[in-house]
Amino acid sequence: AARATADHRRVRVRQRRRRGAGNRQALGAPAGSWQDAVSMGELLRGTLLLIATVLSVWVVFHWLLFSSTVTPVYDFIVVGGGSTGSVVAGRLGQAGFSVLVLEAGGKTQATLGGADVVAGKMTIFDVPLGWVQILSDHRWSKQYQWDIPADPPPAIARGVGGCGIHNAMLYMRGRPEDFDKWGRGWSWDDVLPFYLRSENNRDFPASDLHARDGPVHIQFGSMNDSISEAFIEACAAAGVPKISDFNGPSREGVGRYQFMIRNGVRDSAAAAYIGQHSKPASVSILPHALVTRMFFNKNKRVEAVEFVLGRAPAVNAPRQVVRVRKEVILSAGAIMSPKLLLLSGIGDASALKRLNISVVHDNAAVGAGLADGVYGIMQWSTRQGNFIRCRLERGSKQSTAEDGPHDAFCAEQHKKYDRGQRDATVFGSPGLSVGAFLKSPWAVGDEPDVQLTLHPWDKYSRTWKTSYDGIASMEIANNHPRSRGQIALRSARFSDPPEFIGPYLLDVNDSLPLRWAIREMRKIAKTPPLGDFILDELIPGPQVTTEEQLLDTIQCGPHQFRSRGHPACDRSELPVNHLAGTCRLGEMAEPCAHNDSLLSIPQKAKCGGSESSFSLSPPWKPRVCLAASQTRYTRVELVNAVLHEPAPCEGANHRSAGALASSSSSQARNRQEVYI
Repeated sequence: AARATADHRRVRVRQRRRRGAGNRQALGAPAGSWQDAVSMGELLRGTLLLIATVLSVWVVFHWLLFSSTVTPVYDFIVVGGGSTGSVVAGRLGQAGFSVLVLEAGGKTQATLGGADVVAGKMTIFDVPLGWVQILSDHRWSKQYQWDIPADPPPAIARGVGGCGIHNAMLYMRGRPEDFDKWGRGWSWDDVLPFYLRSENNRDFPASDLHARDGPVHIQFGSMNDSISEAFIEACAAAGVPKISDFNGPSREGVGRYQFMIRNGVRDSAAAAYIGQHSKPASVSILPHALVTRMFFNKNKRVEAVEFVLGRAPAVNAPRQVVRVRKEVILSAGAIMSPKLLLLSGIGDASALKRLNISVVHDNAAVGAGLADGVYGIMQWSTRQGNFIRCRLERGSKQSTAEDGPHDAFCAEQHKKYDRGQRDATVFGSPGLSVGAFLKSPWAVGDEPDVQLTLHPWDKYSRTWKTSYDGIASMEIANNHPRSRGQIALRSARFSDPPEFIGPYLLDVNDSLPLRWAIREMRKIAKTPPLGDFILDELIPGPQVTTEEQLLDTIQCGPHQFRSRGHPACDRSELPVNHLAGTCRLGEMAEPCAHNDSLLSIPQKAKCGGSESSFSLSPPWKPRVCLAASQTRYTRVELVNAVLHEPAPCEGANHRSAGALASSSSSQARNRQEVYI
């Protein structure tokens, strides 16, 4: 703006000179000189620059006021408006604190301001059946997912609500045995009250394990297809116990999943805590706001954050700074949380110095310890008539079936959903309903380590024209993988994606439960009544029998294996995409690598012998996170970015579960910052 004003002044001076030249022309002076042409060019340049400046200011002003007014200082700033960040912001707002949520992605569900309507005033993020389309259709994924260069690339949500707006909505808690391995203040008895506080379970009465008055609606899926029911009966015939509640006293067995769905609409944590009818007035949400770094004072306390606005901000985009009175909550996920810590000077000092980043806190554990698993995939051709999957289109276009002949069915289902009969349609279902938890020979203790999830359609088709009716898919997960990867910086530029070193099958033991489960599933697939539905095994195929062939199948992923027709292919595993472990806050050499019970970054990068808060042992399938954080994982993903001295805790051999979560322990309630 200053430059434009200066240019305008110069142009005005030249205009006055030109008027003088015009007077001289009247007295016989020459006209049309090159100086006049230059003056006109500069006038045009100055005018265009002024217009561009005004438009830029208007765009920024519009962005700032799009969802809320941004003030210079807040009590709390939440970096990342995903499941965890949404709950933390909502609970802090209910306590009367001023909260700013900075979310790099855009608005998603209708109650979160989304306007990309596909059916009945609902966006694709509201429609339960839309989750696979969001993940697989490039039209959606390029807009609402982070672009992380990797092979295979992780599918990580970028939008208000985070992964809670594109996952399969399964309501699965962590197990008591896992929490009891964690640090002081995070045992099962500590976290169960917060599970209950969030739960509104419509299928089980209020009890010690369930509640019916929380903000998140929980129910069984509305879809009951015949092949899924046959899977339950075949498992039971093969000796797997039936189980009515996967969140009950025991998880081993086969049964129906519960989902976070309310009357045929996704009921995400973000919708429940910061949606249109639930967001406290003191909470402001700023979408398309990418935080670039945090500023620390001399006591290593975060006092401000810097961010840029835009869907894809350039490296030279204007920076804005907002200050915080109390604390910054870092809940940007297992990839972007460590990236921001590293950009802010918290990490391996030698690596930071190579990138000319000023070191605030030397800690080589930040970014290390990335945990995730891979799926083992099975597919069969089945008798027709089990499930028809319909596609959602933007705007007023009708839904269509992938294989054409069922267009009329899909169009009618779309009309019913538009009219509000959502639970009675295929769109009101996530497209799956059943699963099983089994104990492999490598399971530790009494808890199952393998999870089977049945999709009664071709979940891995690369084209929308492929028939989904007549194919069944099975995802097999090892819920306790040992492999670890890393998140690192490529450069000091915030606009560059981080380096993603995937933790996939680096430990050969991770494939053992998957290979065992494929063999067990083959037995179940031949057992009536499921055997009456299945025609042929497509993946891995009956020719795959040896341990080496099974391992190759898992390493290849479904597309490469099917396209080549044999197990010899390049490695491109199918990631589970339940990432964790990257914000360990202790020394790499220390086995405990700790963060304290308040989930704070320690002031000194030293782990005092037996200090640890979390064990990286919970399963890696979608979960509901504990305490105030109603997220997908049995892990924590929020950093309380106050650098203070940690408190000792038990568990000398425990490692910290990274990408941390909200502070909700009893100690937090004794401080000024009351979170829960």
